[in-house]
Amino acid sequence: MKIKSLIYSLLIFGGVVSLGSCQNDVNDPLPVGEGQQLTLLPSVADRNKVEVRAAGNIPFFENGNDITVQVKTSRTGSDFVSYPYTYNNGTFAEKAQGQGFFFPADQTFISELKAFWPSFENRGAVITDQRDLDQFKLANRLTAHVTEANIMPTADPVPLVFQHEQSKITFRLAGQNASGLIIKSLLFELENVDLDDGQGERQVGFWAYCEGTGTLNAEVIVPAGVVFGPGINDGKRMEIGLVKVGAEGTTDNDYEGIMYIPNSTHIELQKNHDYLVTLTPEGYDLMATISIAGFPQPDGDHVGVPFQLPVLNEITGNYEISTIAQLVTVSWLLAGDLNGESQSDWSARTFDIVNDIKVSDRIKAKGDRYLNVSTLNNYKDQFSNADKVTYSDGTNVFN
Repeated sequence: MKIKSLIYSLLIFGGVVSLGSCQNDVNDPLPVGEGQQLTLLPSVADRNKVEVRAAGNIPFFENGNDITVQVKTSRTGSDFVSYPYTYNNGTFAEKAQGQGFFFPADQTFISELKAFWPSFENRGAVITDQRDLDQFKLANRLTAHVTEANIMPTADPVPLVFQHEQSKITFRLAGQNASGLIIKSLLFELENVDLDDGQGERQVGFWAYCEGTGTLNAEVIVPAGVVFGPGINDGKRMEIGLVKVGAEGTTDNDYEGIMYIPNSTHIELQKNHDYLVTLTPEGYDLMATISIAGFPQPDGDHVGVPFQLPVLNEITGNYEISTIAQLVTVSWLLAGDLNGESQSDWSARTFDIVNDIKVSDRIKAKGDRYLNVSTLNNYKDQFSNADKVTYSDGTNVFN
C-alpha cells in the first residue's frame, strides 16, 4: 500500500518483478526443471516498491497460510487450473502431496499465473470486524498476476509479488497533546458498501485493528471503489465513526469522540492505497482536527468532535461542565439528537460551569463547526457561571 504494508509485513522495494526465465524456444535443450513442482517465493508490494523477502525481515505470511494458485500453460487451448498452496518457511508449496503444479516433461511452460490471498476457500464475505489480528490479515486481500514473462521449468522457487486489492485507512494520534494517549477502539462507517455477501450495497461499520489493548495507529481494510463523503456543498457534515482514546494501562480517563467530515468531501477509495487520517487532540481530553495525508483527491477540512457527557449533580439538579470536551458535547446535544441522546431531553436541562474553561484560538477559528457557540447562546439562560468560559483573549464565549 502507499505508506507501508502492515505492521508484520515486509519493507518492500521495486516494481513488479519478472518471474522465471523468458526462454520459450522449443529447440532449446530440455530444462533441468522439468518434472519439478512449482514453488513460489512471495513478497508484498508497497506501491511502486518491492523487496523479495530477506533474512531478518518479518514476512506477511506465516506457516500454514493458504493461497489459491491458478496456472495457464503453453499448451494449446489451456485454461486456468487452480491449485491449493501452503506457506512453509519462506515459500509456498503444494498443500498436500500431489495437489501442486508440476512442470510436464515436454517443455511446457507457464504462460500466465495468478495467486490469491486468502485462498478461495477462506475468502467469503468482506470482513468488517478486524479487531483480531488474524481477521485483520484475512481482510487484507492480495493478488499476484503474472503475464509479462513465461515461467520456464525450474527447481528454484519462483518470485511472486502480491498487490493489495483493497484500500487501507490508518488513523493516527499525533500532536503535542497526544502524548500518553492511544487509540483503544475505532469504528469507521462507510455508505454504499458491497461486502460480497449477496445483500447488495448498504451502510457498513468497520472495526479497526488496534493491536489488542490500544495503539497510536489504528488500521482498517475497506473495499476499493467506495466513495468517501457525499460531495455536497451545503455547509453541513456527516458522521464517519467513533473513536475511544485514553492512557495505556488504565480506563480511568477513556473517552469517545465522534468523527465528522464536511459533506463537501468526495474521495473514491483506490486499491493498493493507504489513506492516513491524523487525529490531533486539542485542549483538555478532546478530539480535535483530523487532517488527511496520502489522498489522491482534495480532502477538505476534517473535524473530529468529542463526546463527553456532563455529570449530574443530584443535589442541585444541574449538569456540571468542567472540560472543553463536555462543553462541545453539550453544544451539539442542544442542537440535535446525537449518539443516542435526545435533543428534547437535553434542551430541558440546566447546566453549571464549575471551573474556568479556556477555548483555544484553533477551536474559535473552526466556528460553529466544532464548538457550536450559536446554539450555546440560544440556551445561555440555562447555564450558571457562563462567564467562566472565555476565549484565549479573555472575551466571553457566552454573550
